[in-house]
Amino acid sequence: MDLGRDVNLALAVTEATGIQLVLCTGVYGSHYTFLPQHFANAEPSALADALVHDITVGIQGSEVKAAFLKCAVDEPGITEHVEKILRATAEASRRTGAPIMAHSHPATRRGLEIMDLFDAEGIDPAKVQIAHTGDSTDLDYIEQLLGRGPYIGMDRYGLDIICPTAERNAVVVELCKRGYAERMMLSHDACATIDWFPAELIGAMVPDWHFGFIFESVLPTLVDAGVGEAEIEAMLGGAVAAWLSA
Repeated sequence: MDLGRDVNLALAVTEATGIQLVLCTGVYGSHYTFLPQHFANAEPSALADALVHDITVGIQGSEVKAAFLKCAVDEPGITEHVEKILRATAEASRRTGAPIMAHSHPATRRGLEIMDLFDAEGIDPAKVQIAHTGDSTDLDYIEQLLGRGPYIGMDRYGLDIICPTAERNAVVVELCKRGYAERMMLSHDACATIDWFPAELIGAMVPDWHFGFIFESVLPTLVDAGVGEAEIEAMLGGAVAAWLSA
């Protein structure tokens, strides 16, 4: 709710295209460190109430209900305000049964810290997806994270400035060989529009960062490397459906 969401725009896109969008609720935490002022001095339960409202009543006065919760832990780690967000997110999940997607920073192994907190909050790990795990080529870290029970997002295909596509593919292929296809989700983390980077630089810096890249380039490469149809179906749909319904 602090990144400019607009449920009416989402509805307009759905009506114009026929594509069903699955919306979330949550607080990102500006610069991954602090809360918007409205919640900064409130108890975590006040934020949890707002999240529960989006899930059970509707977002921004609409009848569109959020299907999952989103939070974020990046390189700064679980700061005081980020901890408040995570605990409010956990409370909202317990009260509604909604699953959680957590932005992470694999280079600092934040996924494990996230799981520590959610374990302490009594969250079923099958309800958790640790996003951006595919930014890492550290198979030991990824397998340790998988051992904690969450799903993982191999979800920034096209962002080669973080991790090149060839390295992302190699990790996915190896994890499929180790039997983890049903725990991975393939995606791009792409945006229709974004103000995090100057618009003129996006095409030059990340030309493959768009919604079609996985289908046009990644899947053929994975198939050539021996990834089977059932594994691809799991990573594109099965894992997502299982997580959303956990």
